[in-house]
Amino acid sequence: MQTTRIAMEDASFPYRLGTDCAEDVVARLAALEASSYLVVADTTVAELYGAALTAHIDKEAGPSHLLTHEVGEVHKTLATVSALAEQALGRGADRRSVVVALGGGVTGNIAGLMASLLFRGIRLVHVPTTVVAMLDSVLSLKQAVNTTFGKNLAGTFYQPVEVLADTAALRTLPPREIRSGMGEVVKNALAIRPAMLDRLAGALRPDTRYDDETMRWIIAESLAAKADVTSGDKHERRSGLVLEYGHTAGHAIEHASRGAVAHGAGVAVGMTLAAEVSRRLGHADAGLVALHRELVAAAGVEPAVPDHVDTALVKNWLAYDNKRGYLDSPPGHTPMVLLSAPGEVLHTGTMPLVPVPLALLEEVVDESAARGGAGGGAAEPAAARTGPVPDGPEAAVPATPGPVPAGPAAAAPLPSGPAPTASGMVPVCSTSPGAESSTIGVWPGGLSR
Repeated sequence: MQTTRIAMEDASFPYRLGTDCAEDVVARLAALEASSYLVVADTTVAELYGAALTAHIDKEAGPSHLLTHEVGEVHKTLATVSALAEQALGRGADRRSVVVALGGGVTGNIAGLMASLLFRGIRLVHVPTTVVAMLDSVLSLKQAVNTTFGKNLAGTFYQPVEVLADTAALRTLPPREIRSGMGEVVKNALAIRPAMLDRLAGALRPDTRYDDETMRWIIAESLAAKADVTSGDKHERRSGLVLEYGHTAGHAIEHASRGAVAHGAGVAVGMTLAAEVSRRLGHADAGLVALHRELVAAAGVEPAVPDHVDTALVKNWLAYDNKRGYLDSPPGHTPMVLLSAPGEVLHTGTMPLVPVPLALLEEVVDESAARGGAGGGAAEPAAARTGPVPDGPEAAVPATPGPVPAGPAAAAPLPSGPAPTASGMVPVCSTSPGAESSTIGVWPGGLSR
């Protein structure tokens, strides 16, 4: 597997990347010589890969236990973390155990927070299975869950011992999740690495069919973008806040949509709103707004607030953004990351944030929603939302601050088939170039139960 060293101040860990590398993943886990391996996955990923991986770890590395949680953003809560921790302790977890986060961003956060809490901290390994996780969430030390007041409001910072990414796992992703990941890539290009914009504009594909070379480049650029702003800011409280570009409105749209809008799609739309806000405040021109909309559309996401999302709920969640407190903002304002041009982040003092009147942001939300309604208004093509997304936010999210509805949301059926993909993405240690998509119960590298 190709190895990249991720360094953030005094925190450092290897990011290992390959394709059809299940054997290598298990070998790396075995090298940790854990007393037991606690594999955490949502119920969809557990069926796709979890059982096979756990069985192979049992055989090659040591005792392994599969701990599952329900699919969806609504289950990214302290209650889920607590329930999984109880399961882990019941299976005999101790200080030498390793938590293996198998899945996307939701599972990564849940498992990461659990690892930080068990025995005041045990080892954590990320095995990401979605584009957003591989390109974004596992490259952060942030481990957080949601509360009834908003996303990622309860958590901590905790370092994994390594990341083991096998791009073969992307073969079972529906186009919706590929597009979601590309929303984060567009963010990196606009806010951090404008030099990649020309190539990215030509490479983005609404149909999500990315070739090997393009995907290798996208992953490399994403790693570099993170390093650009977090190497000296491991807690993402200064320069690292640039990674929050598009997230103020994006999180609100995602939360208010009750799972219909994937995280990266919400961020993509949120960036278009941020660009318009910057224009109206006199910081940016219309060309920047147009560039945002063009790139987001090229990634397969409609650059407007979807007409199925209640804008009243979006505006409600704007007031609970997780960047509150970083900047002394006047009443009726919220801090946002804004650009004056690609790669040109506006600052207040040393902070890459600007206080924005909520009334202005709400006006931009309403106008975007009206534009989306006139044009069909889906944040992503409807066909991309017809099935569940492994580790995606399908379940309902509370519409306003208040108790989470009791009981898990009903699980959606498995997608009818894998999304099209180029063969052998990042063929670093591929054992079967051009292999067909994985089937349930078989790990992409050929490990069967």
